[in-house]
Amino acid sequence: MTLSVVDLDTVLHDLFTDQADTLARDCGFCRRKRLLDGPTFAQTVVFQLLRKPDSTHEDYADFAADHLDCHVTPKAFDERFTPQAADFLQRLFTTAFHYSFEHLRPALLPVLRRFHGVYLRDGSVIRLPDALAELFPGRPTPSGQPTAAVKLVLEFDVLTGVFTDVSLLPGRDSDHLAEVAAKPLPAGALVLEDLGFFAGERLQAFSEQGVYFLTRVPTPTAFFTQKGRRYQRFDLRKCLRQTAGDYLERTVHMLYDPKVAVRLLAVRVPAAVAQQRREAVRQDAAKRGRPVSQRKLELCDWNILVTNAPRALLSVYEVGAVRRVRWQIELVFKVFKSEGGLERTWARTQARVEAELFGKLLAQVVQQWCLLAAGYVVLRHSARRLSRRVRAVAGALVEALGDRSGLGRVLARLARKLPQSRIVTRPGQPSTFDRLAEWDYEFRQLDEVA
Repeated sequence: MTLSVVDLDTVLHDLFTDQADTLARDCGFCRRKRLLDGPTFAQTVVFQLLRKPDSTHEDYADFAADHLDCHVTPKAFDERFTPQAADFLQRLFTTAFHYSFEHLRPALLPVLRRFHGVYLRDGSVIRLPDALAELFPGRPTPSGQPTAAVKLVLEFDVLTGVFTDVSLLPGRDSDHLAEVAAKPLPAGALVLEDLGFFAGERLQAFSEQGVYFLTRVPTPTAFFTQKGRRYQRFDLRKCLRQTAGDYLERTVHMLYDPKVAVRLLAVRVPAAVAQQRREAVRQDAAKRGRPVSQRKLELCDWNILVTNAPRALLSVYEVGAVRRVRWQIELVFKVFKSEGGLERTWARTQARVEAELFGKLLAQVVQQWCLLAAGYVVLRHSARRLSRRVRAVAGALVEALGDRSGLGRVLARLARKLPQSRIVTRPGQPSTFDRLAEWDYEFRQLDEVA
């Protein structure tokens, strides 16, 4: 396991008791002593939403009575979903990202263990009821009707499995506007981002911080070779046409201001994949009413990536497998939406919709912590299957707050389900983990010994 039970018990107890009590008073959610206080409300809402994302007021009342010995009516919860409640749960969700775990250690993952953290960053749009259109404006419908959506921009360290930072934006905003996009990373770390974050200034800043990046590039990106103090345009398409093998590597500069020094890495894709890409390019051009780009059609035969990592850390043969790791954050968003029910709710008032949104997001963070303490390893286990196991013990988890031995027993129940949730390699379809291990001789030797 990458996270100790001791660390998890300490953080959960502090977050849902002392911190919840302080934040509830600070934001005006609790002005006087009452049965449904800040900690009780937070524990009920978060863990009940973990168990059942589309909960009703009756569900909350039943959960509080069954697991927290708090006997209140469903109407009491109805009255407590106020703007102050939404503010309270938002602050509690944000506070969860301020915790660090003393005994957190990275998993031993092939190739990736060479870096001081492998950070994924991406954004996903969460559709909300129209009641939040003013607070979180989404893209309007074709008829101009306003919609509500929030852009969740998440940072995720694959080695430890921990969500390390988050930003929330209106649904129509771009990913690169998020605060997390400008957050410094540890020297020696690798960052994998989508094109929504692509910018020369950011890549240059990573190089200056000693952070490695591996990214795709937009089709019209300009490349240059340097001769003395002068730069000469590098014709990528011509070079690829003359390449007989399946790999190409060049040291080049890209973009105009600033010119960023990178290793250009090209990997040829199977003919069937190239044909699918060309068809997609033609369909996109027809949809936009534009002529088909010949440059795009030619580049469909290759995966074009750039990195500032030296060959000793990342070879041209390994980049394809390493780049596939970026899809893990897409899987995180799928779990958030399909299992965490971020887009499902019975709520119609703005305050309750907003409060439940932050309650569900916090529930997903807590779920990830519990999985890590049970022995979950990214790339080796299915988070989607395991999330259903966590939902089944949500009541037991809240009862174990402050009870280290009780928490240990709940996590042991989850740990027994790990073998059933291991990602199995299909014939002819190796998993991302298998692809990474293929290029890591030292890891294969260690794995065989283990």
